[in-house]
Amino acid sequence: MQKAHREAHLSALYIQPTIQNPLGMTMPPARRADLLRVIEKLDLTVIEDTVYGFLDEETAAGRARARSAASCSTACRRRLRPDWRSASSFRRRACARASWPRFDRADGPPRDYAFAAGQRLMADGTVAELSRLKRIDAARRQQMAAKYLAGFEVQANPKSYHLWLTLPPHWRSQTFVAAAARRDIALTPSTTFAVTPGHAPNAVRLALGAPTIDQLDLASAHSWRGC
Repeated sequence: MQKAHREAHLSALYIQPTIQNPLGMTMPPARRADLLRVIEKLDLTVIEDTVYGFLDEETAAGRARARSAASCSTACRRRLRPDWRSASSFRRRACARASWPRFDRADGPPRDYAFAAGQRLMADGTVAELSRLKRIDAARRQQMAAKYLAGFEVQANPKSYHLWLTLPPHWRSQTFVAAAARRDIALTPSTTFAVTPGHAPNAVRLALGAPTIDQLDLASAHSWRGC
């Protein structure tokens, strides 16, 4: 990061330390401490995205001690869209100047009822209970995926709703996505996440949260034969 700062004169750093998308990695405490030391040395502002933090009990419990990017709509329902953004715990003194509401471009600015509903759901414990149930659901789906993808090269977080599948040598990422689409299965190719064009790994991201458990079970049982 220091090399990147010297070459590009960074003013801010965006990180997703908990259940990173698409690889599912969670940054260990020692790495966070190392990163904090570099951040303070370079005097950078950090935007910490914890959109999947509610799926990790340790991260969720730490919300009361650390301010970070969070999404009420992800933990609850997609139609409830008030998201809150504030500076990361990595850089508490930046909180005053780095707090923004997130507006969904398709729906326009959120109406007052969305904020009121979000506040009420958090205050009465509904969000906490939904988050608990989603953690159970995510773990169940990961167990199902592990069962059907046994023998494949998979990188996954047992607490997350997505995983990273390295494809067998005879498949290319975009070709595999097209073949899956013909079976009405939507996958995300590695090129979507590649920082440098032409350097994407031969892999796809599988999102496990959208289908019902029965649909996921049925699709998994039939879709990986012959891969």
